[in-house]
Amino acid sequence: MRRGKPLHPRGTVHEAVLTVWGAERPWQVPLLDEAGEHHGVVRVSRAAGLPPPLPDVRGLALRLEEPTGRVDLLLSTTGVGPLTRFVLLPRLTERRPMTTLLPVRTPTGPLLLRLTPVASGAAARTWLLAAARGSGPWEPVGRLVATTRPVRPDPDPPLRFDPVRHLPAGVSQYPWVRLARDPSYVRSRQWSPPSRWRPRQGA
Repeated sequence: MRRGKPLHPRGTVHEAVLTVWGAERPWQVPLLDEAGEHHGVVRVSRAAGLPPPLPDVRGLALRLEEPTGRVDLLLSTTGVGPLTRFVLLPRLTERRPMTTLLPVRTPTGPLLLRLTPVASGAAARTWLLAAARGSGPWEPVGRLVATTRPVRPDPDPPLRFDPVRHLPAGVSQYPWVRLARDPSYVRSRQWSPPSRWRPRQGA
């Protein structure tokens, strides 16, 4: 009905750095297994676009430009328990845990990611990154830091995030997940302007 982005219609884009510590027990996903820094951007938004102080599902989209190709990860506020991590939860504040909600397939089994906000300063916001195999325990794998100031001159430039097609190396979609998510992204691309903005490389 809004003839635009059906979800997360307004947000702000911030430069970000993902630091991965390296896994003692490999996930067989290079992005999680190999220690290093990955530069990109995050977009923070509200799913339904409801104005504060109304609760809404909070979202964070992370884009990384990797040597193997673009990686898009989308996370939303959910629970974090074995079952509630698969349930979207409206929140009053963005300082709540977020997960990828639906699993992706890896050689070691279904994978979910979680971001948990930690103390932030005036110049940066920080989340701890954890991973889990299905409904198993969360294991810390890294840290995401984003600037508090949005990118300029447009704080919400046209970006098309597609977690169905832009996956990390070593990861694939389950067919049922693709069937559930792909139609919504096809419709979103019909109404969204083309993506024209790129993050700074190695900044």
